[in-house]
Order: sequence, then C-alpha cells, then structure tokens
Amino acid sequence: MFLKVFLNCLSYCLNILGHRGIYILSLILAILMFDILKIRRKVILKNLNIAFGETKSLQEKIKIGRKSTISFLQTALELFTAKKLFARTKFILNNENIANELFSQNLGIYTLCIHMGNWEYLCHIGSVKFAPVHVVVKPIGKGTLAKWVEDMRSSIGYRLIDRKSVETPTTQIFNALSKQEVIGFIVDQKRPRGEVVPFFGKDASTNNSLAKLWLRKKAPIIPVIIKRTKIDTHEITFLPEFKMTEDKNLSFEENVTQNTIQMNLLVEEMIRQNPEEYFWMHNRWE
Repeated sequence: MFLKVFLNCLSYCLNILGHRGIYILSLILAILMFDILKIRRKVILKNLNIAFGETKSLQEKIKIGRKSTISFLQTALELFTAKKLFARTKFILNNENIANELFSQNLGIYTLCIHMGNWEYLCHIGSVKFAPVHVVVKPIGKGTLAKWVEDMRSSIGYRLIDRKSVETPTTQIFNALSKQEVIGFIVDQKRPRGEVVPFFGKDASTNNSLAKLWLRKKAPIIPVIIKRTKIDTHEITFLPEFKMTEDKNLSFEENVTQNTIQMNLLVEEMIRQNPEEYFWMHNRWE
C-alpha cells in the first residue's frame, strides 16, 4: 500500500515538473551516476569501444555515454508520469507513407524497434496513430511496482502479451496479426538462450524470436526509430521495410540464423544514426 501511494506521489510530482523539469533532474542524476559514482560507466565505455573502436576518441565516447545516461533517465522518469505527460508531448512523423503502404496489405505489422530515445512513447504513438500495439515486455520489479508500471503502460496504449494466459504468447501474437494489428519487437538485448551471432563485429547473444515468428506467419516488418528533437518533441522515422527471406534449401533453424544476422546489421545502422540516445548500459557482450 505504501509503495503504491509513493508511486502515485512520484507520478504527480514528475507531472508537475514537466518535460523541462524531468530533463534537468535527469541531467543531475546522470552526472551523479556517470561522472561521480561511475555506475555502469565501465560497461557503457566497453560497449562503445566494441561498437566504434578507434573511429571515436575516448572523449567522444565519454560524451556519448553521458548523453546516453541522460536519455535513459528521461525515458524512465517520463514513464512514471506517462499518462498525463504524453498528452502534452509533441511528435513529428517521417516516412509515414511507408507505414501506410505496409498496413494496406492487411496482414498486420511487425515493428522492429530498439532501446533508443523514448521507446515507451513510440509504442504510445503507434497505438494512437495506427492500430493497437501488442508487446511482450519484462516486468519492472515485482509485486506492486510491476503491477503499477503495467497499469501505466496499459493506460498509454500498450496491449501486453500475457505470458500466463491460457493462450500461448505465440497464439496471442498471431491472433493480433490476423486482426491487422501491430506487434512491437525490441530486438537489441541479449537473451539467456538467444542465438549467438555477430553484433558490431563481435558475437553476442541475440533475440531471434522475430525471425522464428515471421517464418511461421508472414507479415511486413517495419523498422522504426525515435529521436528527441526538443525537450517535449520526438521525431519518429519509419525506415524501409526489412525483408526477411525463406530459403527452401535451408532448414528452419538455418533460415532463422540468416535472418537474425541480417537483423543485427540493420540494428547496427539504426544505432549509428543516434548513438547518444541508445541504451549502452546493457551488457550485451557479457
């Protein structure tokens, strides 16, 4: 009970702070975390070294790491007051025609997303602008906290895939596609039993679920990236359709591997477009 009251009070206070106040708070916390306490700093710089090697100097990597930490904290704090804050948030859509053309196929859509910018807002806009967005997400915390965040996400348009439902997650996903709705996939984090394929030139455990699902139920895949252009404005860009392939001469597993390798190459390009807002804290190459 106390935790729920605290979370409601936190949400209320963050809403009062608004976009600018949340940015200033994120900046202060990022300096504390990244520069003073150096929380996750080693992981961030290690990841940046793998991704960019000698193409960026140490000072450039430190600058990217600091901005990445600010961006992550903004996203986290904005989520805690998303229901009210997102109503005051502006957005710009680029290449909307790509999305409209793929929706016109009436097959539903797989969206390929990464932990960049405010990915929570990206799901919200997809639900508001196009069609219900169904996602599989890891709970944040346990008990009251997990339920509170789940309710907040539902309030901004998430359709959460229920892992405990009588229907399997796969069945829920295929049913949503049959209704011409959207399946949101964030594909850039490791999985305990993921497939090990190259990522920025170094083997990394990779989520291959999208390739497995696509091979079982075909639907267009549209990559989407989101970037902050102002404190209260996001730019959402639809990239050209990512076309997976099915080679009849290969096994199911081999097709999954080939498509997952190509997916990682695309993710690399997406990250290079806006590394300052990418989630470098994740220990992808652990």
